[in-house]
Amino acid sequence: MSNPINLVRFSVLDPWPTGLKICLEPDGTVRLMVRQGGRYLETALHTGLGGKIETAHIAFIWDAPQRRGRLSVYVPDHGHMWQTDVLSPFPLSLRDVRRMVADPATVSPDVEFMAVADAPCPIGPVPGLSGSAAVDTPDGPALIRDLKAGDLVCADGRSPVKALWVGRMSVPTLGRFAPMRLRRPYMGLWDDLITSMDQRICLSGSEVEYLFGEERVTTAVRHLEIRNCAEPVKNPPPVMTYYQVLLETHEIMRVNGAKVESFDGSAALASRSTFGVSVLADMPEDRRPREVGLAAPVLQGFEALTLTGVTIG
Repeated sequence: MSNPINLVRFSVLDPWPTGLKICLEPDGTVRLMVRQGGRYLETALHTGLGGKIETAHIAFIWDAPQRRGRLSVYVPDHGHMWQTDVLSPFPLSLRDVRRMVADPATVSPDVEFMAVADAPCPIGPVPGLSGSAAVDTPDGPALIRDLKAGDLVCADGRSPVKALWVGRMSVPTLGRFAPMRLRRPYMGLWDDLITSMDQRICLSGSEVEYLFGEERVTTAVRHLEIRNCAEPVKNPPPVMTYYQVLLETHEIMRVNGAKVESFDGSAALASRSTFGVSVLADMPEDRRPREVGLAAPVLQGFEALTLTGVTIG
């Protein structure tokens, strides 16, 4: 990228001059510029974006009465997060928000989608399992939406592990939030499983060990679309609520019979500032896991293409 990209660019003069622009510069700086009447606001956030094409979630959150805001960038493939305060942000009117969302010229072709919420949304990793997903527990399969902190969850290859947090988040079914269907009987499924595109699934066996030198690996469900075992959900609802479970240790659990990764909260748990804006923000401090680590190596990008040679049973 040699020139700045205007990711979002909105400007009107009626009934008064109003504008908002979010620009990605060649050095990875994400710049927010807001105009309201004769007032201007500009905030720069220095990130690691810019050198290569990556999916990033960019969020501008404002609280006008409290005269504070935040500009955040999260890269889900690597768990990188950057954020900075926005001092005395200008509130956007509902009229201008509707104009922005309705006008396709507002966003760059590089932007998958833009959405506006009526309350601050968590930044960072998000849940990725439908509420009807059944998680194996010592007492048998239980719907994930019925689980609560303190319940035991069966972990693949070890004793049951306690759930520290069971959470949910509602998101538009666009971009990486679009739901996918894992089809039975692949991967041991006894029923179809609906997940987000970024939810990670565990693969194991002799072919996996031969290809990757590991007993088991995980990969995002979207990488399995090239196989018969996964497909996008047809005619999804505009908004979907996803659930997940944070365990005492990061584990592989059985969900509808398939090996599914528990919630990876490492990006949120990296610091106090990232934790405070994450989906885990309301979790009591004494419940936070003492150990943060991956249950299995994660395949990214071109590595996942080798899955075409793996038998998915």
